[in-house]
Amino acid sequence: MDHPIQTIHQLSQYLAAAAISFMEAAPDDSHTNLGFDGSTQSLSTHALNDLGVQLCFSYADFSLFWKGEGLKSSIELDGKTHQEVLNWLKSTAEGFGFDTPYRYEFHYDLPYPVEADQLWVAPKAKALNQLSDTRTKAQRASEAFATELGQEVAIRIWPHHFDTGGYTALADGLGVGWGLAIPDSVVNGPYYYISYYKDGKSYLPDDLPALGLGDWYRDGFTGAVLPFRDSGDDGFAFFKQVHQRIMSH
Repeated sequence: MDHPIQTIHQLSQYLAAAAISFMEAAPDDSHTNLGFDGSTQSLSTHALNDLGVQLCFSYADFSLFWKGEGLKSSIELDGKTHQEVLNWLKSTAEGFGFDTPYRYEFHYDLPYPVEADQLWVAPKAKALNQLSDTRTKAQRASEAFATELGQEVAIRIWPHHFDTGGYTALADGLGVGWGLAIPDSVVNGPYYYISYYKDGKSYLPDDLPALGLGDWYRDGFTGAVLPFRDSGDDGFAFFKQVHQRIMSH
């Protein structure tokens, strides 16, 4: 059975494909990552051309829309097939001055590919609101932690794994990545994560004291994990506590 998170993950690939089609590729794939705006409940690409055109997905309306000065083109997804959406994307993109056509092609594999005749069905409004609310809280917590570190870090959604995340280098060869992941083999629900790296390798000392929020994790993922359902809507406190443990070690 498809989960609403899976549906939104699949739909986000329309945005990732636009970035791959129209933007110069970045070595770290950051050209494909997405912004999230809690006030409008929407995902958006980077600006795709010099005119600032973006492709966006609205949780609230379950729709795709092009955003830019004077642009008002949108498509409601409920009841549309994948092929109908592709036809709309290709035809509308033609008029935006892109040097190349819109292509739905990727350099990575998804765990649940989309078939041409796949029919999009809108999840219930409650589920969409819940997903949007989770992203909003994750964005705020992740941005607050960047501020705590004294760093300017863009908190973005990476379409391959569909995690909200940020990364920054610290002193003494350390780096830290943090954010919110969707359900996977680590946790069967959305979860906050934070992991450290030293000289390009995972870093997690063996003798760290237990956490009051979350747990250290060394099986398949190296770092600390806190299920969103156990976070009390305060992911920032989790990030901060883990960081204090690591830096005082």
